[in-house]
Amino acid sequence: MAGIRSLADAVAAGPLPLPVALAYARVIAAETAAYHRDGRAHGALAPAWIMIGRDGPRLPRPSGRSVLATPSSDLRDFGFLLHQMLTGRDPGEAQPPVGADDSLEASPETVRAAALRLAERCRRAPGQSDLRRVSTELRLLQIMINSFGPGESAWPAAEADSTEEANAPGPSEQSEKRRARMCPSCGSSQMFLAQHQTILERVLGVVDMKTYRCYGCFRRFINVLGLLLPRPEID
Repeated sequence: MAGIRSLADAVAAGPLPLPVALAYARVIAAETAAYHRDGRAHGALAPAWIMIGRDGPRLPRPSGRSVLATPSSDLRDFGFLLHQMLTGRDPGEAQPPVGADDSLEASPETVRAAALRLAERCRRAPGQSDLRRVSTELRLLQIMINSFGPGESAWPAAEADSTEEANAPGPSEQSEKRRARMCPSCGSSQMFLAQHQTILERVLGVVDMKTYRCYGCFRRFINVLGLLLPRPEID
């Protein structure tokens, strides 16, 4: 189906933008918690089985695996899933989550670190299955990340592209980011500056023709004089 891909395809290209990862995680946690309230487990919380489109993630119907699954195993699987969305890697391949920060100052980096700690708690919570509480925590993190303003991609500083690390954006750049929030192909508002860029995209970035990626239809667009044009399929 057009515009629909698996979550595995999305994370194969690298970490999801933090606002997207938190939004997807909250939907998955809430829908899985609904199964638990009915006394059932889902048993299929894996990126390859979760499809995403312009309306966000869609959980598959429970299969035969759900017979062996428990709410606790769903919680652990969710922890793996959240970690993969945040880092683009399996937990064993990534750095351990950052410890709690004593600073009270909120930033995209502290929100991302808190989300990674939440993923770790889910993975290592024996005998627990309170995904409703997890969903609430994710909602609070969403509120925090949304407070940083429109167009905030919320990537850790170490992974930011050099062409996007210059001075703080002025009014014209802020308006450019707001215009890029709507995908011209599928209408999704999940448009973010591309972080993993090809050689072509880096060259275009030098002349301020930035590349955006839609996490609704997964197409990439180049901002040319305020117009979002489909990126040529050449590198």
